[in-house]
Amino acid sequence: MSNMNPDPICQEFAEILGATPSVINDVCTATRSRTNIHPVVLGRRAESFMFVPQAFSFENLDQNGKALCLGETVLLQEEVNPFMTILREQGIIVTALHNHWLFENPRLMYMHFESNDNPLSFARKVRRALDVLITRNVGNSQRVHSVANRRGREICEEFNRILGGSMHTFEDGICIVMKSRTNIMPRVLGRRGRSFLLIPQMFAFESLTADGRALCSGETVILQEEINPFISRLRENNIIVTAFHNHWLFDNPRLMYIHFEKIDNPIRFAIDVEDAMTVLTTKKVVPTNK
Repeated sequence: MSNMNPDPICQEFAEILGATPSVINDVCTATRSRTNIHPVVLGRRAESFMFVPQAFSFENLDQNGKALCLGETVLLQEEVNPFMTILREQGIIVTALHNHWLFENPRLMYMHFESNDNPLSFARKVRRALDVLITRNVGNSQRVHSVANRRGREICEEFNRILGGSMHTFEDGICIVMKSRTNIMPRVLGRRGRSFLLIPQMFAFESLTADGRALCSGETVILQEEINPFISRLRENNIIVTAFHNHWLFDNPRLMYIHFEKIDNPIRFAIDVEDAMTVLTTKKVVPTNK
C-alpha cells in the first residue's frame, strides 16, 4: 500500500494537522489517534486507531494547485456542532455524521468531510476546527495490561495472513491490519480517488486476555448490492454489525461502509470475516455514466 516517502507538500500537510505523513495507494495520507479519549467497547478497552482515528488525505493535485482533500475524525457528542460549524464557515463540505460502533462508552461519533482545495489551505482550515476539540482525558486512562506481547504478536501475524493485509502493525497489545479495495475506482467531487479513506478495509484486535479472546473489530468499503449478503455472513457467525452508511458525498459509484465487532478469539474472527468477504466482488468497479 505504501511505496514511497512523503514529498515536502505531504510532510507540511501532516505537520499542520499534527499527524504522521505516509503514502498509501500513491496518495498523501496523514494520520493520528485521539489519545486523550479512552473508550470501552463491549466491556473492553478500545484504544486502537479503529476507535479513535483522525485521518486526512489529498490527491490529484491540478495545475491550479487544488486537490481532492478528505478528512475524518472521532468526536465526542458535545464537540460535534462546534467542530461542524467551523468546517462550514470555511466552506468545507460535511459529508457524514454518525456512530461506527455499538456498546461503547463514552459515546463516539465520527464526522467525515471533503473539499476541492489547495491541500495546505485545507489543512489549515481543518486545524482551526480541530482546535475546538477538548484535550483533557476522557474515560479511564489507566492502561490495562493484556496477555504477553510475544504471544499477541504471533497471533497478529496469523490474523494478518488470514485477512490478506497489505500492511499490519502490533504495538502496545493492539494489532491493526489494513488493505484497500483497489478494484473499486471511485470519483468524488468529479476527481478520481485512491485514498485509503475512500476504499479501506481495516481489522483489529486488542485487549487480548488469557482465555485467548479479544475485542475484535472491522470495517470495509462496500457497494450497495453487497451489503445484505455480507451482513448475512457476519450474522451467521454472531458478529455484531454496528453500522452501515455513507462516508462521502458526490461519490460515483455510491460507496457505503460497514463496521462490525465481537469479543472472540482473533483467529476465529479473522476466519469468519474472510469467509464473509468472499461475497464481495473482485471485478473492476468504475464510475457509472450519469
